[in-house]
Amino acid sequence: MIRSCYSFTVAAIALAVAICSCATDYTSEMRPVTSSLRLDRPDLAIEEFRENFTDSTGRNRLLYLMELGNLMRLSGDFAAAQNLLLQADRLSDQQRGIELGQEIEAFLSSDLALEFRGADYEKVFINYCLAASYASENNMEDALVECRRVNDKLRVLNQSYEENKNRYSDDAFIRYLMGILYEKAGDLNNALIAYRNSTAVYDSSYAVDYGISAPQRVRSDILRLSSELGMQSVYQDYCARWPEMSWENEGPDRDHGEIVVILEVGIIPPRIEKSYTFVLNDRVYRVSLPAIADKKRESWSIILSSGNMQAQGFLAEDLAGIARKNLEDRAGRDIARAVARLAVKAGVTEAGEQLVEELTEENSGISRVTGFLLSLVGAVTERADLRAWLTLPSQIFVARLRLPEGEHPVRIEVNGRTVFSDESMSIDPGEINLLFLREG
Repeated sequence: MIRSCYSFTVAAIALAVAICSCATDYTSEMRPVTSSLRLDRPDLAIEEFRENFTDSTGRNRLLYLMELGNLMRLSGDFAAAQNLLLQADRLSDQQRGIELGQEIEAFLSSDLALEFRGADYEKVFINYCLAASYASENNMEDALVECRRVNDKLRVLNQSYEENKNRYSDDAFIRYLMGILYEKAGDLNNALIAYRNSTAVYDSSYAVDYGISAPQRVRSDILRLSSELGMQSVYQDYCARWPEMSWENEGPDRDHGEIVVILEVGIIPPRIEKSYTFVLNDRVYRVSLPAIADKKRESWSIILSSGNMQAQGFLAEDLAGIARKNLEDRAGRDIARAVARLAVKAGVTEAGEQLVEELTEENSGISRVTGFLLSLVGAVTERADLRAWLTLPSQIFVARLRLPEGEHPVRIEVNGRTVFSDESMSIDPGEINLLFLREG
């Protein structure tokens, strides 16, 4: 009879684990928020977020500050965005060391018990969002401070990995953004340095890991500024490297200004759970790991135009690709933790069974059922950590268009649809008009 009941319980394991796998996770909870963003409704996204996430004081506080801060930025409430994102930046800096209590809880349940600390690229993009917020208010000084913070942050992050360093060790796009901000502020020497650093990162790690070599416009900016600054050795060196590159009629000068558009498109792909459940020696075991679905990079056509003049936007950042590679870099660590957690849960199950066996009649079968149920609890509590910053874009494009001094109509089209239009934008000579936009 006991054997029959036991067999029935074994058969029920798959159902219990299946029910657990349907439990609400962060990806599901954020779906209404990201859906509103896709509809270009950041105001509605903020309402959805505040309705679904009412507690900002727990182990997800950093994630709460990042998500809400970015939503405020996208809604145009820059003061609120800066307040939240600065809190996130400070909190991220303070998160050091291991919390023993959380680690014990995590090994008895799942990594969801741990305080959210964010992936490396997420920590860096706190500063990008701050820089974009400041630049949108024409506060170049604070915008550049945030970009420079990226240097220090990446150095600290990479020093924490003695072996198996993450591929995301520098950010070519943010280096390029620094160049744009320096140029807008009139600091052409530092702008040139930033453009050169950006090209170096594009042509090394970005080309290998994300399939993005330095865009032609980034290279032509180096030629343009090195020529303008009279740095002939630098200019000749890059001319030799890029003999077919042309830079004339680009950038602001004494008769022309320039429009520079930073366009964030799409939604960064969410994490999914990959679980493996098996029964061995009358025990149920489950391992769950986070993953990101492998999808082809989305295709976007970005056109910045004014009358019969136009410029094509170029891909400057593939955050979807960075997120996937970052998770791949963590895979070894995630698997090691999952295996260790499995061993801890198996030990707890064995200890529980032995204790019950000592307290009950020999061969009663109660201890075996107890061990089985304890293993079931361990399997049911095994969950992949799907927490990630989901209001970030999938990709970031840049478009630059030089225009003569005066009033000009300006239009930005994404995949043939107008997403921005200004019938009379003022263009000042030597100046950069910088726009941050979000689409889809």
